[in-house]
Amino acid sequence: MMAELLQNVCSKYKKSVSCNPDLVGQIESLFRLSSYIIAGRCNDSQVLSELVYSASRLMILMNDMILQQAVKIVPKVPLSQDRLMRLLTVLEYIEVFVELAVKKMWGEVGRWIVVTVIQLAKAVLRFLLLIWYQAGIQPTPPIPPLDREILKRSGKQTDLLVEDLLPENSKPQETFVLKRSGKVMRTLTAAPRSFCRTWTLPEQDDVENKMEYYQPSELCRMRMLAEGIHITRPLVHILYLSIKGQKSWKPWLFSCVMDITSLCLMGDPVELNPHERTELRRRTFSLVYYLLRSPFYDRFSQAKIVFLLKLLSDQVPGMGHLLKPLIEYLPYWQKVYFYLWST
Repeated sequence: MMAELLQNVCSKYKKSVSCNPDLVGQIESLFRLSSYIIAGRCNDSQVLSELVYSASRLMILMNDMILQQAVKIVPKVPLSQDRLMRLLTVLEYIEVFVELAVKKMWGEVGRWIVVTVIQLAKAVLRFLLLIWYQAGIQPTPPIPPLDREILKRSGKQTDLLVEDLLPENSKPQETFVLKRSGKVMRTLTAAPRSFCRTWTLPEQDDVENKMEYYQPSELCRMRMLAEGIHITRPLVHILYLSIKGQKSWKPWLFSCVMDITSLCLMGDPVELNPHERTELRRRTFSLVYYLLRSPFYDRFSQAKIVFLLKLLSDQVPGMGHLLKPLIEYLPYWQKVYFYLWST
């Protein structure tokens, strides 16, 4: 009885998501925004805020899967690889909340144990994807949120797949031109299903190209080494922290050298696919985070960043409402490991 009730609720939820993607997107945005509003409102606001934010990201991941199924989009990778990628994505989404919750319950020792376990699990999954499935350069997260607009157009095209099999002279007409005004109108037979219906005319652009699945580039030994360095860097950093302590410069310096070495060994990215080039640009930009990571932040960056934020908050009208909470939240944000050190 309970199983049937749960199955009925799941089917109704899938149907509501498929039929109302725009409304679902608005609810997701509201849910994510509420995590920022909660911050600083109560004693456990940081943990509660991260719980809401992680839940909103998991909701987006689940709704994306439902919409993909609704428009008959099948993953282009093996099912086992897709499951590994989804598991890794879930770990990326919940790691900050888990760190803060464990710290609240079991203190610093429990926090560092769970940080090490999560980083080890992520490294194992990434090495499986790299070596076993030849996944190439892996983005963070492995499954990014879908472009819902392109997905809706793809859903519109799936309704016409049967028509594409018909002879050319028997296909229903998609548009017609009004005699007096010359305005192009869409015929009723060309209207897509309700959940992906728009007021725009059928587009001639190739939606499949916009949602194209790029085969992972075959990495040479040098690039395999570079990706291996990138995957193992968090573990090496945690190991150095446990030996030298959090105030030592050696973990910070060694981690920075590993990131730069990995990017240098990748060489010219012109041969890589667009997704992989985007990921390398993200990794290059993420080097800026070293300015916010201790001990560099404690000694050099903190005073300058806080001074700049206070200056903007006092001099620019309206910026105080945005920057003052950021100034107050910055010390808490800077101490959370997964905010700054997660790959």
